[in-house]
Amino acid sequence: MEKLQTLLFILLGLIAFVWRMVKKAQETAAQESRQRPPRPAGQVPPLPSTSFQELLKQMQAQNQASQPVAPHVPAHTPGGRTVAHGTAPAARSLERTDVRPKSLEAPATNKSLEPTTPTMRRASSLPRAGSTPDPQRAAQQLARREERARQDSRPNVRDLLRNPTDLRTAFILSEVLKPKFD
Repeated sequence: MEKLQTLLFILLGLIAFVWRMVKKAQETAAQESRQRPPRPAGQVPPLPSTSFQELLKQMQAQNQASQPVAPHVPAHTPGGRTVAHGTAPAARSLERTDVRPKSLEAPATNKSLEPTTPTMRRASSLPRAGSTPDPQRAAQQLARREERARQDSRPNVRDLLRNPTDLRTAFILSEVLKPKFD
């Protein structure tokens, strides 16, 4: 019952809204008709008395009267000379139509559906499993490399710190090395 009352209430509100809109539209139409100047109802512009055939004949007569053209008078430039009317050369096309177009697509190749076997190659460039490196020789080579690396870096840092022109570099190095050795 409560739902029915709510539905009836909504329906009454909708009817009231539509009624107001209709009244407002009537008032607006009446106000606009009062503001417009009255147009006499009896005076409607008459239909043309001429037929289509008569109008066509008039238009054709006007066109024929305007066709006789005066003889060509050469145009003059502001300086008084006549304007030259040259003919433009025929347009030359760069398109060559005698060349047969070729396809840029690669031709289809027949591929085998069988799996390919890897190619065999000799291992002559690879180290042999039977020859083992000498451990003493390897240790000597490693020691020489480390010694060269130490010797290369030491003079560079010493020179940077001793050279008075590179004071800025020395300051930067001191700031970088300070946290490591504090």
